[in-house]
Amino acid sequence: MPYRQISKDIKERALWLIEHNYIPSDICNIFGIFECSLCHWQANQEAFGSVAPPMYPTQGRPYILDANQAKRIYSLLEDTPEMYLDKIQDWLALAHDVHILKTAFFKHIRDAGLTYKVLQKAAAERDNNLREKWLKDINTHFTASSLP
Repeated sequence: MPYRQISKDIKERALWLIEHNYIPSDICNIFGIFECSLCHWQANQEAFGSVAPPMYPTQGRPYILDANQAKRIYSLLEDTPEMYLDKIQDWLALAHDVHILKTAFFKHIRDAGLTYKVLQKAAAERDNNLREKWLKDINTHFTASSLP
């Protein structure tokens, strides 16, 4: 039998049939499931009061940065993409009291899709916009005779 997601309703109905003295192999044939699945569902029902076990938080190490801190870092990088990792590391320590290694921080921003190439491109585009604004300002407020 191929792997498929089985709804909570079907699991509860299968356990109801077991409680009413139906043969487990017949139940498995009706629903197209394995007997070991029935055993797991029964164990979950006894242990947790539900056929589905409770959802636990993500496994593994917790993130060093929370979502709010990560969002602030991304906006900081968009505003000043030329910042080095050690400067951002210092900023995190001072502003958020978060101490993170450069390698861990690098992996964090890399996983977010921020690379040096992307940041440099953003910086180049931003500089062109600022240059155009500066040129318009110069052309409207100054004349050739007013410049030294």
